[in-house]
Amino acid sequence: MSDVLLGGPARKPVSCLLPLIVEPRRRDARPPPCRSCDGAAWWNGWRVTHPVVAASTDAVERHELVLPRAKCSCCRLGFTCYPPGVYPRRQYQLDVIADAVAAVAIGGELVAVAAATRAASSTSVRRWSAWVTALVDAQALHALAAQVDPSSASVATASPRSSTAAVLAAFEVLGAGLVRSGVAVVERSGLGRVLGWQHRAHGDVFGLAGPRFSPAMAFGGRPHGR
Repeated sequence: MSDVLLGGPARKPVSCLLPLIVEPRRRDARPPPCRSCDGAAWWNGWRVTHPVVAASTDAVERHELVLPRAKCSCCRLGFTCYPPGVYPRRQYQLDVIADAVAAVAIGGELVAVAAATRAASSTSVRRWSAWVTALVDAQALHALAAQVDPSSASVATASPRSSTAAVLAAFEVLGAGLVRSGVAVVERSGLGRVLGWQHRAHGDVFGLAGPRFSPAMAFGGRPHGR
């Protein structure tokens, strides 16, 4: 996601107003196998990114993160290797998005306040909220949570105030179930844990205009080459 521009004469990228924390370059001795064909790969340069990450539920940081690029020796596919906790195609990372959407949908915070707290725009927070709502049905997440961890079976609780709040709450249930079942996670939010798990395990990435999260493919991921 590109930086969001402020209105008015300043028109500076919002996230660029944050101090920049430069991370050292890191990569393993060899890249992982190609996700498309399982072929061996070699390192093939670097990609500079500037993710905005959650320092806490109401504070964010902007990092300069240089990610290693690799290329498959068989199918010649080039790909970027993301460390745990960094989600592709997102400047504002999943925990930031989850915190902002939850502040509005569950906490009743004004959109403008939730946006300003996270150095984002009100338009971005509204788009994130719509994306979370449309990403998956809450009941489907609860059903998957019960498969991952039977202790996650739904219990009677107060009805969420909106469909967005219901989806966020269901992501929290599934994310907690993943942790209890032994899945290693680095994300704090349910949204981050579930989508981060899907990316690390199967290479699935869900963008604002991408496919919906499908519980049917949660364990197996997408076929190779997709």
